[in-house]
Amino acid sequence: MGYMSISFEPLLSIYQSYKYVLRFYSQKQKYFTKKIAFMAIVLHNSYILSPSIVNILAQRLQTIEKGNHIIAVYPTKEEKFNEAFAFLKAGLERNEVVVITTTDLSKDEIRARMANEWQLNIPTLESRGDVIIRTTEEAYFPDGIPNIQRTNALWTTLVENCLCKGKTGMRVFGDMRAFFKSGFTKELLEYESSLEQRFNFPIIGICAYDSKDIKNNFTAEQIGQLQHHHNPVWMEDY
Repeated sequence: MGYMSISFEPLLSIYQSYKYVLRFYSQKQKYFTKKIAFMAIVLHNSYILSPSIVNILAQRLQTIEKGNHIIAVYPTKEEKFNEAFAFLKAGLERNEVVVITTTDLSKDEIRARMANEWQLNIPTLESRGDVIIRTTEEAYFPDGIPNIQRTNALWTTLVENCLCKGKTGMRVFGDMRAFFKSGFTKELLEYESSLEQRFNFPIIGICAYDSKDIKNNFTAEQIGQLQHHHNPVWMEDY
């Protein structure tokens, strides 16, 4: 019985083409994976939010005025600091001293973002007292325990100093997260309850809360108490 002669060249050609296709798609997959990761990093570092959120933040900042004691609740760190830096920049443009207190960003991170977004010499502004950057602990409990009288005296002194320098007022973005981290929920509520809805001197203050801190630490009655001592109240989505 004779044997049929079979050529393997076509099969080899198909196999080689198959390997090429697999290698091509593998490379493309790696490329797009890296591309997506890179875009994610860029988006994160550029502090980009959805247009609808940006519009809401921009619109409500247009409604504020001197004397406002605002409470704002933020679902994300990005939203919190996007509003913080926009709020403070507007104050500089109005010849106000601007203050930020937080522990969620380091002082160097704050300075770097201000310099990048505002295109200003931040060390010079700090040396003149036009920009004040403090941790929440430094501003509210430098001795380890919150003290209402001391804190209120601090704000009064700062406002008097800025008016003596010819400034039109002061605006403060106070991040309250460190109170919860340090176990000072009760003291924070007492401090907020000591303040009026409206300041009788030229200051605009935003008391900034993370939504998870509101949910995890306050009762409905306590939230109502916070709202009673602030105006405007920006906590629709907490």
